[in-house]
Amino acid sequence: MKTILILCLLTFQIFWYFGTSPAEEKTDENFASCRTCHTGVEAMDEDHDFSCVRCHLMPEHRRKVLHDHNRVVRHPSSPTKVNIFCGPCHRDDIRKLQSSRHWTLAGMINQTRFLWGAQPDPDPRYSAAPCSRLEKMPESPKTVRTPADLVDDLLRRRCFACHLGTSPPMANGMFRGLGCAACHVPYDNDGRHRGGDHTLKGKKGYPTAHKFCRPIPNRQCMHCHNGPYGGGDYTGKFQHDFHYSYRTPLANGYLPEKKYLMDHHGLSQDVHHQAGLFCVDCHDKKEVMGSMPVSGTGLSGVKIRCIHCHGIENSRGNDRGQSSSSHRFLLSGDGVRHCVPVRNITNPAHNIPGMEKVHCLGCHSAWGFMDYGPSFIRDDRRDLSRWAPWRMQSDESVATMFDNQGLFLGKPDHDGPGPWLMGWRFRRWEYLTLGKDEEGRIVPFHSRYQYRISYVDSNCRVILNNVIPQRGDGTGRGWAFMPYYSHTVQLRGRNCEACHGESLAAGIGLWGGEGPDLALTRPSPPVYPSMGLLTEKEKQTLIEKSPAYRKWRFKTLWRDYRDR
Repeated sequence: MKTILILCLLTFQIFWYFGTSPAEEKTDENFASCRTCHTGVEAMDEDHDFSCVRCHLMPEHRRKVLHDHNRVVRHPSSPTKVNIFCGPCHRDDIRKLQSSRHWTLAGMINQTRFLWGAQPDPDPRYSAAPCSRLEKMPESPKTVRTPADLVDDLLRRRCFACHLGTSPPMANGMFRGLGCAACHVPYDNDGRHRGGDHTLKGKKGYPTAHKFCRPIPNRQCMHCHNGPYGGGDYTGKFQHDFHYSYRTPLANGYLPEKKYLMDHHGLSQDVHHQAGLFCVDCHDKKEVMGSMPVSGTGLSGVKIRCIHCHGIENSRGNDRGQSSSSHRFLLSGDGVRHCVPVRNITNPAHNIPGMEKVHCLGCHSAWGFMDYGPSFIRDDRRDLSRWAPWRMQSDESVATMFDNQGLFLGKPDHDGPGPWLMGWRFRRWEYLTLGKDEEGRIVPFHSRYQYRISYVDSNCRVILNNVIPQRGDGTGRGWAFMPYYSHTVQLRGRNCEACHGESLAAGIGLWGGEGPDLALTRPSPPVYPSMGLLTEKEKQTLIEKSPAYRKWRFKTLWRDYRDR
């Protein structure tokens, strides 16, 4: 037995010496050659202090001498590579991530396909990236007859710009990595490297430093979430209209640098942003990285509610929220201690019968985006110079076709499909229409889906001209108002007249919704039957101001006047 054991050990040593040692030597040689130029590179963190080749060369290339950068994997955490490089240690996290809305974009895809008539219901069935629980999106048909034939092309080429697997625009505020690095590797807004790597110092398109970051700062989230919903509103940014004439006026003879490929109005910021809270203080790992079956709606993924921090009892369920009989505070992700106001149960507005059915944002939203009548056009013609005034689309594929003066530079693929351009009938920031979410609570709604679709082919034939898509279940036009959990929270609720007596809030439309423009302010039914608009009785209750409401309102006004 001892003899057999000795022979086994000798065999192992011979194998190791002749088989593994040269490979390790070549791996070390590659590592050393990287460090010849990339001097001063930091370790990602203490848990990821690996050699360069472990994260930036495929396993089959690590034992070969590296002579150039052709085999270097710049984004090892991208969706196509994440299982190879991150999977050995983070298999469970990756599995959960692949069911998250960040990975699948299931809500955007399946709601849009349903409203454009491409599938019979809005339930999740297609994913933007490989997902074991969802199907791959079908290819677009070559012959176009209805909006349903174009929807997948729109999603892929216009709507997936911020997907974890899509390379970001090389534009101010939009630089980021791919896959896990999109969140966990910080980029400055100008995309310049400021770390210890002397070879990359000051170059554009590289991380701030060769580092992982936790917690994730708001600026990192804003590289993707900078549009009207759940990003721009949090920081008080409202996009200018797309026509070039709406650009910010000259300052000292120059136009200001665009951020997120757009100019913005500066409106009131969310009170949580003003206090310095990170997005991840509310949108935690379970929501962002997935921990549940695939969902097509945003509400189902949100775990933290207002009451968890501001309720009388601390029900947040983690050790970052603390309370006592006299105070409450929250430790944010960066370790800062924030005093948290507790819901005042003596406030008359909090004790109105029926108020328990109203979401906090029904009163505490300062304002919201209302985008009425979005029109989409795909133009396959070679000469697209006619679109120069509308080149401010927050879309790199459109912006790069024109120079700073609006001169058309040509399509990237002049014989291929043209870009998707969009515009709005009109855009506003204001109080919002009310409706009911999946839990039956009254919440703000917004007019996100009011599509009109046009298509001009490469032979200048108008195939679709301002067509309104039809829902996939045949129940009517593909327009919908959806719950809008606005990130424009203010400490003091809006006054009662912001909803009571307001036709917009009640869902009747501005000034009754008369005319082609104001008719757009009348809401369409939401995508999911579990949500709904206000009933006729509820609308009348808001509009007519019952005697009970008038009596209560007089008492509160008198109390406010008396207490001054």
